[in-house]
Amino acid sequence: MRSHVLILLLLASLFTLPLCGQQSAWKLPVRGAVEFTRDGSARTGTAADEAAAMALLPTTAAPEKLLPRLPPAPWLCQGELRPDQQAIAEPPRDLRDVIRAVATDFDARSGSRWTFPRLLPFGDLRLSGQVAAVTSAGEQRFELKVDGQPPVPQPGEGKDVAERLVRPACPYAESVRGSLLLVRQVDQAAGLVRRFQGTLRLVWRESRTQWRTLVIDEAWTLVAVRDPQDADFRKRVSDAVAAAAAWLRSELDGVDETFLHDKKGEPRSFGSGRLALGLLTLLHAHTPPDDRVVAAGFDALRKRKLIDSYSLAVALMAMAQRHGPPGEVTKIRTGELKERVQRQLPEADRVLAQRWVDTLLGNIDPRVPAAQQLRFNYIGGKRWDVSLQQYGLLGLDAAALCGLTIPSTAWAAAAAPLLQAQGPHHGRHSRLQLLSHREVAEAAGGPLPEPAPTRVPTRGFAYQEPTSPAYGSMTSAGINGLVLARQWLVRAGGSRELVRQIDDAIDAGFGWLAEEFSVRSNPGFAGRSDDHWYYWLYGLERTCELSGVALLQGRDWYYEGGLQLLAQQQPNGSFKAEHTGSLLLDATCFAVLFLQKSTPPAMTRTGPR
Repeated sequence: MRSHVLILLLLASLFTLPLCGQQSAWKLPVRGAVEFTRDGSARTGTAADEAAAMALLPTTAAPEKLLPRLPPAPWLCQGELRPDQQAIAEPPRDLRDVIRAVATDFDARSGSRWTFPRLLPFGDLRLSGQVAAVTSAGEQRFELKVDGQPPVPQPGEGKDVAERLVRPACPYAESVRGSLLLVRQVDQAAGLVRRFQGTLRLVWRESRTQWRTLVIDEAWTLVAVRDPQDADFRKRVSDAVAAAAAWLRSELDGVDETFLHDKKGEPRSFGSGRLALGLLTLLHAHTPPDDRVVAAGFDALRKRKLIDSYSLAVALMAMAQRHGPPGEVTKIRTGELKERVQRQLPEADRVLAQRWVDTLLGNIDPRVPAAQQLRFNYIGGKRWDVSLQQYGLLGLDAAALCGLTIPSTAWAAAAAPLLQAQGPHHGRHSRLQLLSHREVAEAAGGPLPEPAPTRVPTRGFAYQEPTSPAYGSMTSAGINGLVLARQWLVRAGGSRELVRQIDDAIDAGFGWLAEEFSVRSNPGFAGRSDDHWYYWLYGLERTCELSGVALLQGRDWYYEGGLQLLAQQQPNGSFKAEHTGSLLLDATCFAVLFLQKSTPPAMTRTGPR
């Protein structure tokens, strides 16, 4: 009898021991998120040798070359997690998110190891060390060492990319080392990390006579668990758009800011293009077309000499938006309108817009016949790129909507270079799942249908050459250009074979987005992760809205992207610039155009066949 009592006491004691490596997981609403407050700092300094650098307490703010200027948003989205919901799946592109990734890992235990690839300029960071048991109060301590390794090839990229492009961008991979000290409070019953505080210290040899120290402190505290696109999110978006529109309107008032004027002697009209972008954004933010600032802005734009393709395309888009019916995009989504309404421009505007179109059609690469390949450049000249190709097609799309004259060969000719520029898949495929807005609406808040996955190759786009590594903003640009060309080709009864090729290319582009998806950076090639982030998100919005995609691989791209953007808005309504030399106006316009879902559907089919 006594032995039975001892056994029972032993079993009871096992259930009261601290938990270590228990297989718990996050318990978040499907496509929901958890919100935190964030307090962080990053400091750097130099020393003459490694030992002194290890002991250094740096005081200088970390420069942009070490950390992105935009701080990471204090959110964790359910869509970011692995299928087992224990840890974040996508690799961080910001050292501060390394702390977040470890701190939110429910699978962490003694003996755990983490590898975070392509953290420029440090290469692949590997973390290992001691992970203590979770105490009865839910506290858990991490004492990890950090080592850098040269970057290794990743799935879906050419064999020489790591060696030729990534390694040169990681000069400190061989010398960097450091530590991560982390304390978190885990609520395993609720499936939450309630708070964490971490210090990441890195030391590396910067030159023959100098070592550098970087110390990053992050402290996060849970605020609330949020349902996807709940009332709180919708109000934040509405307030953010209103504040941004008020700031933008004040910037455009009088059109006297220097960045709204073109620089003399330059073969570009970027100031005028920025004015057009601001007007387009105000119109999408529900500013009336006859508003004093909008009307004055269009009067000023009419007097400008627009030169480059970006400016011409955005001016055409703004003109089409001004003469469209109020709430057109929303009415198309709700079914009140079947498609966009053909514009009826006043004669003076029609003549001006036709002149813009004719100039745009002259801004092409003359090395190929325009009837076969219409390749857009800034101005006429022997170059082109995928970004300009997207904007050239956006301009032609707006022109066609306004009933302007466009060559009948333009759509096929503009699609051709994009088909050639799409990168190879290098043996990588995706089990692509797309869910349309219509399918979500038909579910009426109930369980969503499970789309059957379709196996497609993953083929992204780079800036110009298909042999270069793909990244998010260019992949979205390539898809968008193809969707726009396809729309008008179908209407004109174009070649079915060409439409089929475009369909395959669009599917492969979505396959790339599905495998590389992230809204915390410009995904894909690590060398571009901190560039054109707002442009990437606006491109993502256009990609999904043109194609009517509500969920990409089960992820709510709009909710996740919106949370990231909302974290970057400043008290005056503008959005923080991503680099010191970037303009608040550009960032604010792209943010608002994303938040407003400003792009109407264009495709006559949704998703892969």
